[in-house]
Amino acid sequence: MAAAPPGQPCKRCKVENAPYKLRNLATCRDCYVEHVVGKFRRSIGTMHKDIRASADLAPRRYLAGLSFGVSSTCLAQMLDDSARHHAAKQSSSAFEPLILHVDTDLTATIDDDTTPARRLLARYRQKYPHVSFDCVHLSRAVALKTVDWSTLMPADQASARVKDGDAGASDADRLRRVFDALPSVTSRADVLRLLVRHILIDAARTRGYDVVLLGHSTSALAALTLAEVANGRGFSVPGQVGDGLQTVCAYDAAGNETSRSSFPVYYPLREVLKNELVGYVDLIPALVEMKEEGLVDGLTSCGSQVVSHRDVSIEEVMQRYFDGVEGPYAGIVANVVRTADKLDRAAGGAFCRLCGMTLDESGDDRWAGDLGRDSGDSAAANLKGKLCYGCRRSVSG
Repeated sequence: MAAAPPGQPCKRCKVENAPYKLRNLATCRDCYVEHVVGKFRRSIGTMHKDIRASADLAPRRYLAGLSFGVSSTCLAQMLDDSARHHAAKQSSSAFEPLILHVDTDLTATIDDDTTPARRLLARYRQKYPHVSFDCVHLSRAVALKTVDWSTLMPADQASARVKDGDAGASDADRLRRVFDALPSVTSRADVLRLLVRHILIDAARTRGYDVVLLGHSTSALAALTLAEVANGRGFSVPGQVGDGLQTVCAYDAAGNETSRSSFPVYYPLREVLKNELVGYVDLIPALVEMKEEGLVDGLTSCGSQVVSHRDVSIEEVMQRYFDGVEGPYAGIVANVVRTADKLDRAAGGAFCRLCGMTLDESGDDRWAGDLGRDSGDSAAANLKGKLCYGCRRSVSG
């Protein structure tokens, strides 16, 4: 955490000797915490008004994703604190958050309680007793109806799945073959993020939760914004980065759409920079303990490490860039997200069968350009009308 010059008063409450620096202003501990938590509370309050179905008191059932990174860990801590606060108020509606981690280790056994992810999640349960935790394996995505697997699986694998359910292969094996067939690190990171998002939304819908909360900071959303543009999915930025309802389509094994609905997805930490969350960790006792025990990822910057570009996805490149500039140029980082939030979502009657965003045929042509247009016999051309341009590039290269 950046330290303020000694002897300066807090710019917010004027207390003497504010030791911390928050957006280049001297700040005391209480004002620093209030800055971070206040933005979270305001976001949650606005979200509650948006998704509230009636004026009657009803349980607030929120499902939040947990990656064990600094942002999602801070979100879990704030939800735990809110649950404790609501439990102490008899006049308040029940506050019932579920923190869900998606285990992306395809070598792990699905029902094995000794996997690293499940052991780490057990530590989180001990730290935050006022919220519920659960862990699901990434291979659960194979059973989802909200992904058209005929567009994602290799042709022979998709055909076998339709005919006989790909008997003899586990879901983890099928998914491993899907990732092995993807053309690049960026493609694998892109598809992985989308599948995790699908799993979280499906879990919230099937378990009766009202909304999905994702712990992206301002910096992470800015990185996601530019990564989506670089991946050829720029028209989807308002839906991928903005708060609000997301269209959820379901498909049968043959790839025919069977239903269409909507579900809210929100980013309650969208106005907090990552370095502010890193500083927040040092001010909350429970988070300090987790940091000392090595339970939180992403507390140190890796932007200075020299690596081969072949080993880094576009989204990670963008994340490293914003991690490096968010300190001196916090306003620019925030403006990226605010500008993206002002964009209108593309209207249309069809949706991408992987990312779920509106299919915009003319937009696809604009993103592809003359050099990116598919030839008539290419694998990507066969997916046109089913996947957006960005997802076709991720799947087919």
